[in-house]
Amino acid sequence: MPERHKRILQSGFPGLQFFAYATLSCFNPFVTLILTDRGLDNTHIGLVLTANSLAAIIAQPFWGMVSDRIGSIRKVFIICFISAGLLFLLMPLVHTLSLLIVIFPLILFFNSPIVPLMDTWTYQAMKDQPDKSYGAVRYWGSVGYAIVLVLIGRIVTLTSIHVTSAGYAILAAISILISLNLPPQPHTDRLSLISQPAGRPGLGLLLKNYHFVSFVLVLGLLNIAVQPMFGFLPRLMLAVGGSQEMYGWLMALSAIVEIPFFLVSRHLLARFRPVRLLIFAMLCFVVRIYLYAVAAGPAALILISLLHGCSYAAYLTGTISYIDELAPAGLKSTALTIASAVYGGVSGMIGNALAGKMMDAMTIQPVYRIGAWIVLGVLGFFILTLIMGRFVKSETHGSLDESAISRK
Repeated sequence: MPERHKRILQSGFPGLQFFAYATLSCFNPFVTLILTDRGLDNTHIGLVLTANSLAAIIAQPFWGMVSDRIGSIRKVFIICFISAGLLFLLMPLVHTLSLLIVIFPLILFFNSPIVPLMDTWTYQAMKDQPDKSYGAVRYWGSVGYAIVLVLIGRIVTLTSIHVTSAGYAILAAISILISLNLPPQPHTDRLSLISQPAGRPGLGLLLKNYHFVSFVLVLGLLNIAVQPMFGFLPRLMLAVGGSQEMYGWLMALSAIVEIPFFLVSRHLLARFRPVRLLIFAMLCFVVRIYLYAVAAGPAALILISLLHGCSYAAYLTGTISYIDELAPAGLKSTALTIASAVYGGVSGMIGNALAGKMMDAMTIQPVYRIGAWIVLGVLGFFILTLIMGRFVKSETHGSLDESAISRK
């Protein structure tokens, strides 16, 4: 690889992670707060979040397949960031439920594919770098997310929630400029495609693979509990006597505690493999969600966020690595965006709608306790699918063979 190309890969991707996640910190943590600012109750917030999830279900596989079809993650990344930024700038003009339930899903149609596309882009690019790994680059996203979230949260407290729209647009523009210097398609994925005599693999190759389909099902069931945990966390903070600014500090601390985990993720993956990492993450989610259910004040919620590294960061690293092993070359963006559509879209749609109604009927914390039991049940189901997988012969494909299955 040319030295200049190597320098771009090593310096450009950390910068992209930093500013892209900084951009998302102006949107993702504030969705529920924006809806609360408009006077919506838990049921109506759940309705909007459900519509958002429906948009993600459609958008993520769509943009993933577009990316694989045109052979450029960068072009799709830029289109999505420009469109989401322009739509979010309209948010200060939107106040009624009928408009909120239209504008937010439109934003999510372009915003939701950004993370899985960027994760695929980064993960594939770093596979060529012996001294780099996905985690060693991804932690810059956590740094950017934490720093900007604290700054935006403070500015929101001093001014209004509308400042998030301007912040998103500015940081999205910086992210786009950085992306213009990066390769349009993962280098290793492109080489693998060239070496395949049969040409570009079809989507059916994924859907015939037991290991991929069963894992996506596990992710979907898991996130019926996990998605509402994140989505209603601002409401939980207010319910236990906290404030919007305290919620901002909680989210910033959550991003910071991801960093040590991402830095050692390469060694953890090599030692424990993705599946064991995922089992560990699910156990941590059980503990974390249950502690949310019994937390007595805002300080307790902030302390519980220290579990974000061993729960969410472990889950994310294990999921991306496992899906990359399961997906053939030429379908890696599609595989991750399909999985993301299920656990971020279908699961969010079901989980947020149910959680919103349940919280209005029985208050918020008992719903978190139910969520902890759901995650524990999904963990048992995941282990069962792995046991059954030893007796199921899946369709062979790009990067997964029988020895890889046995290592899991």
